[in-house]
Amino acid sequence: MTKRIFIAFSLLLTFILSIQSCKTDDITASASITGLNCSDATFSATATSGTSYTATATVPYTGGNGAAYQAGTPVASTGVTGLTATLSAGQLTSGSGTASFVITGTPASAGTATFAIDLGGQSCTLSLPVVASKATVSSLVLSSVVPSAGVSGTAYTGVATLAYTGANGGTYDVSTASSTGVEGLIATLDAGTLAAGSGTLTYKISGTPTSAGTATFNLSFGGQTCTITITVTAGSSGTATPAVDTVVIVYSGTTASVSNPYQSAGVTVTTSGADVTVKSTNTTKEIVYLLSGTASKGSFKLYSDYKYNIAMKGLSVTNSVGPAINVQSSKKGTINIVAGTTNTLVDGVTYTTSSEDQKGTFFSEGQLLFKGTGTLNVTGNNKHGIAADDYISISEATIIVKSAASDGVHAKDYFQMDNGTLSVTSSGDGIEADEGYIVVNGGTINVSSVDDGITASYEGTDATITPYVLIKGGKITVNTSGEKGNAIKSESYTTIGTSDAVTLTVSGKGSKGIKTGGDFTLTSGTVKITTTGAAYYNTTDLDIAAPAGINCDKNLSIRGGDLTITSSGIGAKGITVDGTATINGGTTTITTTGTTYTYNSANTSDPKGFKSDGAFVMNSGTLNISAGDDGLKSDVSITINDGNVNVTKSYEGMESIFITIAGGVCNLTASNDGINTSYGTVSGGTESNDNSHLKVTGGVLIVTGSDAIDSNGNFTISGGYVITNGNEDIDVNGNFLVNGGTLMGAEPASNMTKAMGTASTQVGMFIKSSASVATSSLFHIEDANGKDIVTFKPKSASGYFHVSTPSMAKGAQYKIYFGGAYTGGSYVGGSSGWGLYTGGTYSTSGATLKSTTTTSTSSTVNTITF
Repeated sequence: MTKRIFIAFSLLLTFILSIQSCKTDDITASASITGLNCSDATFSATATSGTSYTATATVPYTGGNGAAYQAGTPVASTGVTGLTATLSAGQLTSGSGTASFVITGTPASAGTATFAIDLGGQSCTLSLPVVASKATVSSLVLSSVVPSAGVSGTAYTGVATLAYTGANGGTYDVSTASSTGVEGLIATLDAGTLAAGSGTLTYKISGTPTSAGTATFNLSFGGQTCTITITVTAGSSGTATPAVDTVVIVYSGTTASVSNPYQSAGVTVTTSGADVTVKSTNTTKEIVYLLSGTASKGSFKLYSDYKYNIAMKGLSVTNSVGPAINVQSSKKGTINIVAGTTNTLVDGVTYTTSSEDQKGTFFSEGQLLFKGTGTLNVTGNNKHGIAADDYISISEATIIVKSAASDGVHAKDYFQMDNGTLSVTSSGDGIEADEGYIVVNGGTINVSSVDDGITASYEGTDATITPYVLIKGGKITVNTSGEKGNAIKSESYTTIGTSDAVTLTVSGKGSKGIKTGGDFTLTSGTVKITTTGAAYYNTTDLDIAAPAGINCDKNLSIRGGDLTITSSGIGAKGITVDGTATINGGTTTITTTGTTYTYNSANTSDPKGFKSDGAFVMNSGTLNISAGDDGLKSDVSITINDGNVNVTKSYEGMESIFITIAGGVCNLTASNDGINTSYGTVSGGTESNDNSHLKVTGGVLIVTGSDAIDSNGNFTISGGYVITNGNEDIDVNGNFLVNGGTLMGAEPASNMTKAMGTASTQVGMFIKSSASVATSSLFHIEDANGKDIVTFKPKSASGYFHVSTPSMAKGAQYKIYFGGAYTGGSYVGGSSGWGLYTGGTYSTSGATLKSTTTTSTSSTVNTITF
């Protein structure tokens, strides 16, 4: 009987449990829908390229079974990259409803960002339109955060103010960003319009911090980035709970302690003494690794399948056998140098052999983006200080590479700096982009290197790589000391356009201030270049390596700014250009003081001021030259349309095959020829016409030299002013024609000057006097009515004169005086101490009337002797 009762009870219990199991299956049924409609999705905010974005996508579905669903994993965008969409946890309605996906990140470009999302067994492609940004800035800097701290679990409301420069005045849409490290906060920028130039942006920050630690906002706006950090302290419990997405590592001597909230989520941390190794397979979260403390023999090594953050907060790590930080991940690393902290990394002179790359004290296989406002000191005893096999970007922070056995900062891809301070002392290059470009938008860079200071060095054949240097802002100071150690070097173009100062000093043999394999362009800024090294013969290149302020392999353009070049070494030059040179503004001052370097009779280097292998054109601006050899020389042609050219010292002031003065003021001083046109094919010169040509069609040309004007071809004046004084004022092998303009030339008596050509269309005089006009006296011509034709004060005692003006006529009477006085007025073209007067009054008091002459009624050329 008892046995039967037991069996019956067992059957009943089995039946009840079976029924309960069915009910449980009903309660935990998986979420299921029949349709997911991405085409009708809505977004809570508009996405803008290059601008931080946080929004919710609301996606309709049909056929829901009422079951609950968990949060999804992040889905990366395609098309427009830089965003992720994550399904928020929720519960389906029975039938139709909507699900929420949180989209965060920074769109890389305008277009459409697409996400392959799924829910309840259905999937679709979510498309987010991304509009092009209308707002651009050249720098973005955090000014203040008020309040600067919060409390975990307590609502926070604050304001962050960011200052910008170089703005285009464009409009911008609302922008939001979520905090990392400590989660729960949102930074919101309301829509608005930038000021043109400088201004501020105000981000409203609100929410409730979920833990203690540092809340970080990595903001993007207008092509620039900036980091906001807020310190969050523990709530009323007094327990400082680490942020939920932060792995905390604290070094202490030869050990390290670890707090790893991701131990069961793909993040493994192992320690061996103070050597910490992290392996992360987590691809759903941008994990923060917070490093602090001191390790005398330690390191941090990271393997990560997803982008990551490293926060340094009072960290000091020395590794005598390898890098202090070694990141074996190709993903982007955001490196936060925490505000108010000083951090130090030191590597060993010799590394333990490894099959992995370990190229510097701080090495990464992927991208490195430095943020924060703290200080990082780096000592590179083995090779580079900071190195990445991808790009390196600095948006904030103070980074000091105290020494580096090779390069201070070495990026395989590009290097970019937006703000902060970077100081480098290195035995190799200061900053090198090995297979990319260099862009400086702001901040302060100080480099002291043996080799190149800042260099984009790629010389390979990959046409997709353009190794240029672009300086759009920032204060830059570079000193190099090694042989051929250039301050700035690019294998492609170099462009400088900044409101800050660029100071370049090179002292090594053959070194250049700026060496560019492509074009050089200066649009603004104060650029000061000093070279003190000497030229030398390079036996490898079988050529002379001559120092220069700027050496440009293609075309040079100066459009603005203030450029000063001083080259003092033997054979050192100011500017050398292989292509064409154009000056459209700014002030350029060049001084070369060295002597000629001679290797042998076929290999010499002269201290020229400005040398262009191609054409030289000046349309505006000022060019000042003091040179040990030629002042301004072109192998093709020189054209002055406007502006000021002042050559105060030279062997030959201006030299080319074809020279045209169409405007502006040229004031040239030389020990040999003041201005010379020649093909230069005959050593020692020739008296035959080589068909080179000097043309003056406008402007003012003031010249003094042994030969003030020496044309081995032809010389034509059709406009402007030509004012000369030399041992021979005008020496022309070909045709010498005066068809317009004003000519006033003077030289000592009995030299080889000849009169203008008879084909000249404007009346002129060639005056030969046995007596000279002293430098303290005046030469004056007036017409029969006493009207001033010319009044001239010579630079050297002169007895021969070339004179022609538009007011001179055939068959007219003129009086020629030596002496007299001139009151008021000034010299044409602003010459100093001598020249052609204008705007004043001449008096014959004390003057000697040397001749009263009447010009020919048929010929334009009148030779007058007395």
